[in-house]
Amino acid sequence: MANTSKAIKIFGVASCYGAQDLRCADAPSVLKRLRLKDTLEAQGLDTQWDKNIYPDYMPVDQSSNTALVLDICKQLAKQIHKTRSCGERFVVVGGDHSCAIGTWSGVQASLNHNEDYGLIWIDAHMDCHTPKTSPSGAIHGMPLAALLGYGDEDFCKIETETTKLKPENLCLIGIRSFEQGEADLLNKLGVKIFYMEDVNKLGLDNVLKLAHEHVCEHTQTYGISIDLDAIDPLQAPGVGSPEKNGLNGQELITSLSKLNHTEGFLGIEIAELNSTKDNDDRTAKLAIKLIEATLK
Repeated sequence: MANTSKAIKIFGVASCYGAQDLRCADAPSVLKRLRLKDTLEAQGLDTQWDKNIYPDYMPVDQSSNTALVLDICKQLAKQIHKTRSCGERFVVVGGDHSCAIGTWSGVQASLNHNEDYGLIWIDAHMDCHTPKTSPSGAIHGMPLAALLGYGDEDFCKIETETTKLKPENLCLIGIRSFEQGEADLLNKLGVKIFYMEDVNKLGLDNVLKLAHEHVCEHTQTYGISIDLDAIDPLQAPGVGSPEKNGLNGQELITSLSKLNHTEGFLGIEIAELNSTKDNDDRTAKLAIKLIEATLK
């Protein structure tokens, strides 16, 4: 399905209750201050920044966080469902990466019954824990498991009862920090993974090309989800969970811009920007360039 619409909707998820560090909740306001909307409009895109999504209440303790994240993901899923049903592309600005449950649940709900979508997941981490395997219990380490139909049933059934993502339509890039439980699940499901050593061996251009071909092989549409900790912290210090020896930020921008995003491209999600750790907005400005690269 080709995307002919020049319309882009931006959704800010001003919440970090899926993580242990709550300081990435201001990411939408940071990218708004840095004129993300103006940047996209300068490319001839009809861009609207939708109302940011906030928690409905402040949690009284850690046990309340799950209900908060669930509510936020439900809100986001409904908005993405509506946006995609109108044929518009989207930009989601997290917040922590648990927002991905809402984003891609909304995408799945917008598809016809015989359609599937692909997902390129760029991250230092696998984010495929369930509550049983997670050492921390943090939901930002669980979004892929939920989308694949594993873990907390409430998160697996947001917007529709259907499993949100088929394992053969998923590809992970940049992985270098994970626990055995999540690796076992992804390996059992046969999910395609390019670890950092694969990127170093094959080159990022080739890896992204292969990933693009993989997620589009059996699908009509696809999207990209980027956790900024995929990038080396020397270039992107403003992230929640930095991991050394990551992707080169400029190479990622260049490689993304080389892909053909005109056919079937749904949108992009950027997560885990922590401005309190940033240096002169380096990470935030990099995030805007990543978004721009996919929407040219």
